[in-house]
Amino acid sequence: GGGGGGGAGGCGAEGGGASGGGVEELPPLGLVAQLRPVAAQLRLGVGLQALQQLVGINTIMYYSTPILRQAFFSGAVSEEERAFVIWLSAPVACGQLVGCIVGMLLIDRVGRRPLVLSSLALCALSLALQGANFWVDHTYCGGELGGGGEGGGGDGGGGLGGG
Repeated sequence: GGGGGGGAGGCGAEGGGASGGGVEELPPLGLVAQLRPVAAQLRLGVGLQALQQLVGINTIMYYSTPILRQAFFSGAVSEEERAFVIWLSAPVACGQLVGCIVGMLLIDRVGRRPLVLSSLALCALSLALQGANFWVDHTYCGGELGGGGEGGGGDGGGGLGGG
């Protein structure tokens, strides 16, 4: 005999209380208490994932074609130039692939911590150089890389001058 006639019926939970649905069996912080033995690993995993997202490499990869187009050409871009820049973004993606393969080969020899710290340092350096490049362009060259600062998106290209 169970806890009587609620109509919620089984749902796979054995011995559920009077109101059914096994969630009420846990104390208010029961899930947190269950995660306590792996809390350090969980914090590390969540921290690494957050760091990966905050670093911005996904943004650089996504916008590599417009960044390269604006770096090589000012103003309107012909179809040949556009195709050239698209092909220039292929080595960027291949570089990421090579980095992943090298990381996979080194992880057992070097260890995770030195690999993560060195890749983080190199990523920070490359993003600092990219940011410095955008700053110099915006400050001294009229801001072509950053889109010129005036509204209007798209990839029409405003150029540096009038003509």
